[in-house]
Amino acid sequence: MAYTVNKMARLAGVSSRTLRFYDKIGLLTPSARTDAGYRLYSDHDVARLQQVLFFRELDFPLVKIREILDDPGFDRKEALKGQAEFLEERAGRYRKLAQLARDTLLSLEGGPKMTNEDLFTGFDYDRMMEEQKQYEPEVQERWGQTEAYRISKERTANYTKEDWEQINKTQMTNLKELRDLFTAGVPHTDPRVQAVAEKAHKFIHDTFYPCSLEMFSCLGKMYVTDSRFTAYYDKFAPGLAAYYNEAIQHYCLAGD
Repeated sequence: MAYTVNKMARLAGVSSRTLRFYDKIGLLTPSARTDAGYRLYSDHDVARLQQVLFFRELDFPLVKIREILDDPGFDRKEALKGQAEFLEERAGRYRKLAQLARDTLLSLEGGPKMTNEDLFTGFDYDRMMEEQKQYEPEVQERWGQTEAYRISKERTANYTKEDWEQINKTQMTNLKELRDLFTAGVPHTDPRVQAVAEKAHKFIHDTFYPCSLEMFSCLGKMYVTDSRFTAYYDKFAPGLAAYYNEAIQHYCLAGD
C-alpha cells in the first residue's frame, strides 16, 4: 500500500512537516513519487518510520538513527527486542514514581503520613540496592577470596543511603555522557571518550577498591562477555557495551 505524506502523517501521528524534514536529511526517503512529484511511502517506509520513532523515544539523535538504520547489518528484530526491554523497564519505573506521587498527594490531603524516607521510595537507590542483593551471592563466589572484594566490603559497609544515591548519580552522569558521545558517532579513541573512561576508572578506585589498569581492562571485557552487563549498557543505546569496552581497552593500553 502506498501512503501520501498526509496519510503517512495521520498513520504515524507525526506532522507532514516532520516527514518532509526526515526526507530532506535522508532519514526517511519515500520509496516512490507520483508523476507530479508527490511523495509515496511503502510498507517498508512505514517500518522504517516506526524504528525512527522508537529510537527517538530512547533519545537518539537523528544523525545516529540514520546511521543505525542504514547499516547493512541492522537487524530489526534484535532492535525491537532491545527497545521493548528498555521501554518496559522505563515504564515500570514510571509506574512506581506515579504511585509515589499519588501516595504523597494522599498524605498531603490527610491520608497516611509519609516519612522523609518514604518520599524517595521508588527512585534509583531502591533499584540499585535490589540489584546489589540479587548478585551478592555470585559476587562472593567469584571474587569473595580476593583482596579487592575485602576492601570493597569494608568501604561500602558504612555507606549511607545518601552515599549510595550520590554513587548512583555519578555513575548515571558518566554513563549518559558516554551514551551521548556514542550516539553522536564519536570514536572510542577520542579524548572526550577517554576522559569518561578515566573518570570511571578513578571512580571505581576511589569508591570501591584499588583498581589497577589490568583489573579495569578485565572489567571492560566483562561488559561484552557477560550478557547481563551487555544488556544493561545496551539498554541505554544498542552497541554501547562494546563501545565502552573498546574505550576502556584503549585507555588501559595507553596507560601502560
